[in-house]
Amino acid sequence: MKIGRRVLMLGIAGLLAAPGWLAAQAREITGTVSRSGSGEPIAEATVTLVGTTTVARTDAAGRYSITASGDARLMFRAIGFTRREAVVPAGQSTMNVSLDQDIFRLDEVIVAGAATSVERRAATTAIAVVGGEDVAKVAAPTFESALNGRISGVNIQSNSGAPGGGIQMQIRGNTTVLGASDPLFVIDGVIYSNTRINGGRASAIAGASVNEDDPVNRVADVNPADIASIEILKGAAASSIYGSKASNGVVVIKTIRGQAGQTRANVSQRVGTFDLQRKLQSRNFQTIEEAVDVFGEAKRAALAPYFAGGAPRTYDLYEEVYGRNAVSYETVADVSGGTEQTRFFVSGTWKRDEGIADNSGFGRQGLRVNVDQKLSNKLDVSVSSVFNRSLEQRSFANNGNAGGTAGYALAYQPNFQSLLPGADGRFTEVPLTGYFNANPVQTNRLSDNNTETNRFTGGANLNWRAFTNERQSFLFTAGAGVDIFNQGDEIYTPPDLFWEQIKARPGTASEQAGVSRQANWNLNGVHTLRPSSGFVTATTSFGVQYEDRQLKITRVSNTNLIPGQSNVNRGTTPVAAEDLTRERTFALYAQEDLMLLDDRMLISGGLRAERSSANGNIDKYYIFPKISGSYRFSDLLGQGSQLKLRAAYGETGNQPLFGQKFTTLLTPQFGGVNGFTLSTVAGAPNIEPERLKEVEAGFEAELFRSRVVLDVTYYNRNTTNLLLNRVPPPSSGFTQEVINGGKVQNKGIEASLGVTPIQGRNAQLVTRATFTLNRNKVIELPVASFRPPNAGFGGLGTTFVEVGQPMTQIVGFGFDEDTVRIPTQMRLGNSAPDFRIGFVNDLTVKAFNFSMVWDWQQGGNVINLTQFLYDDGGNAADHGSPDHAYRMKGYNSGVMTPYIEDATFLKLREVSVGVNLPRSFANALSVGARDVRLSVTGRNLLMLTNYTGLDPEVANFGSTAIRNNLDVGPFPPSRSVFFNIAVGF
Repeated sequence: MKIGRRVLMLGIAGLLAAPGWLAAQAREITGTVSRSGSGEPIAEATVTLVGTTTVARTDAAGRYSITASGDARLMFRAIGFTRREAVVPAGQSTMNVSLDQDIFRLDEVIVAGAATSVERRAATTAIAVVGGEDVAKVAAPTFESALNGRISGVNIQSNSGAPGGGIQMQIRGNTTVLGASDPLFVIDGVIYSNTRINGGRASAIAGASVNEDDPVNRVADVNPADIASIEILKGAAASSIYGSKASNGVVVIKTIRGQAGQTRANVSQRVGTFDLQRKLQSRNFQTIEEAVDVFGEAKRAALAPYFAGGAPRTYDLYEEVYGRNAVSYETVADVSGGTEQTRFFVSGTWKRDEGIADNSGFGRQGLRVNVDQKLSNKLDVSVSSVFNRSLEQRSFANNGNAGGTAGYALAYQPNFQSLLPGADGRFTEVPLTGYFNANPVQTNRLSDNNTETNRFTGGANLNWRAFTNERQSFLFTAGAGVDIFNQGDEIYTPPDLFWEQIKARPGTASEQAGVSRQANWNLNGVHTLRPSSGFVTATTSFGVQYEDRQLKITRVSNTNLIPGQSNVNRGTTPVAAEDLTRERTFALYAQEDLMLLDDRMLISGGLRAERSSANGNIDKYYIFPKISGSYRFSDLLGQGSQLKLRAAYGETGNQPLFGQKFTTLLTPQFGGVNGFTLSTVAGAPNIEPERLKEVEAGFEAELFRSRVVLDVTYYNRNTTNLLLNRVPPPSSGFTQEVINGGKVQNKGIEASLGVTPIQGRNAQLVTRATFTLNRNKVIELPVASFRPPNAGFGGLGTTFVEVGQPMTQIVGFGFDEDTVRIPTQMRLGNSAPDFRIGFVNDLTVKAFNFSMVWDWQQGGNVINLTQFLYDDGGNAADHGSPDHAYRMKGYNSGVMTPYIEDATFLKLREVSVGVNLPRSFANALSVGARDVRLSVTGRNLLMLTNYTGLDPEVANFGSTAIRNNLDVGPFPPSRSVFFNIAVGF
């Protein structure tokens, strides 16, 4: 009895003492997180108690507080800095740490799933990351063009030199013929439209195809100064979370957000000019007989005055058309700050790039507001919103069979006749020998080819930490966003233009309105489990996603205009057209991520089930699975080294285009009365998405404490169920139908190398190199070999799809051993490059900084039809040379071999030289300035190439699924130099 009483008393005493014992074991650890070197506090850094789900964040002063017991291992992370671990002994309650700059962004937190993320160092797939400071350093028309040379596995090319965009971005090769070819763009969780709307220029100038409009890709609306980071999901395993819109890769953009702390403001001003980078020359006629031989005996009397004193005076016609260099500018201002509960970022931009041709240029105005609000300890919301207005004036270039484009007209215009107006302001009365009497200077000054776009993009994300303890947590997230833009296009060519005057109905006016509406929302649950054993951390995520896309395009055009009238109703032959497309997609997904072996191994698996109104069966769910893994070895390659091996398999898709499943009705005229008839293109009621299956494997090595970083990836991707055109039996009454079938393969290697040979207190040199190699092959076709849409001009050279050959091969009539004409089409080249290499160098010495970006493309071919036009007009600059004789031999026999040229180039994409002025100078301004930076930047300053045309990157038909590399009088490339001043407050 006494023993039992003693046990009871001891038990009660133990219970009474337990809180004190626990208090003695559990303690609050506090400290600060700062930047190495400067000691500046780092706000919003995360402090994690390793082995648990307990997380704390630093405040504006870099302070944190976290509860732990016993010996505690803490992990410190912050955006832009390398992570650091520290052990706090049981008897210690403070820990101050400093973090180094993460030069190669190895500790960047990147996309791992629809609602989950992972450190890049542990990622199981190849994902390229570019910082916002890199894309905003040098003035560029779009952020895409600023990525040249910076990332591997991605081929980025301009379709022409026209201001305002027109960029084609291809990730890991060609994967489709008729489907969408652009990557998917996601900005702050909002699916962002990159729709290209043809403005109508091609119809006004009698282009061979509406695609020769070379429209702007609408990501030109994104302000590079607002970007915090860009993540490019290249592989199928990384992008499968986006299902049947991800076969071309995914570009995830995060914009800048406010940080808790003192309110800060930044203002920057750029002023500069654009100049013609490269031009073509015309033949120098020496005698009147040479001119008569080209322009005909009937023109002898008109030609005589030009040759009265011997060889005529010559003019630089390209300089006359493209010699404009008006002042351009860009003003950017932002304000950010807030408290731990409310953080904000507000920015505005006003940009105007003046084009090198009259009546050309690009402008953008924008206002962004990002707000993060902590509603409670468990609930927070983030809101992103931006309004942009863009204006593109793209002049008149590319192919134009009516003579209305400069490049085409200049090929036939002799250089002894100036195109500029006389002293009285009047243009030369009908150019003497011009193509369709066209004067390009007159066309550009009197005509309009304008696009104005007003756009709003907004999104919100809600996070609810429903349950959290040391071992597990549950997070509920919800997101929604809209992307809306109205694009208006205006084309006007007055009837008094020389080339319009010879038409039966002179003068053209066209107005077009494109209205895009996109909305998406998602609901997600994320459960994290960390058992007490610490062997594994399991993260389970699942959710639903919905998207709604609508695009409406209306266009009215008219010809035979009243002189002096540009209104679309002031002609005699109005034509109206309208297109409306709408698609809805609904998806379910689930994903499991397992972090094992002391966080060294990561295994990830998941699937997405999706249905869409674009498919033939709108109720059928298509499954897109993925599985991937990585393992990291420490110190295997030396002290402080890391080696990660990774492998992945994934499947993504490419939705059918709107309307491919329908057989449409047409409304032709019969005897002047509109009627109904079936289209000659049959719908495909059973149409399905294209499916891409990819295996990728690679390794990442960090040497000498991350001063050398190497990343190598091999991939093999096969696209099946291709969307293709087929000719059905004549008895069907149709001439064409869309089907699923065939298989195309892309295999390649991509690599990146980063080195910091100099890394000291006062000097740092960072060098990066990227390498991209891709090989494409058609494996199967259920149809005969064919020329894809907008691929070229048949015998003049075209891309051609056939089994066993790359989709980008160029075929046409050619020479066998340069001597004999082949009467049938033969393989003449390949528009895809052999490989691409980029070099990025950034040197900092105290307050000075110098950086440059080189881009090298080896191989590939261009069909130089601009040279063909000069030869056709007897106007080639090298007339009479051996090269000219060789070309004319092909020209006279209908052979294109002499016009297929090597597309190899080396370009200096960017140069920047800057200095941070002393703090005393900023103080002397007496305006409260914190710092002042001056810089001079240049873009496209140098191009080394053997290509005889303007630019080997040209693509006359704009952005197509299979790039054609066709050169027919494009807008020439320009270089720019800007002076910049940036002031921080």
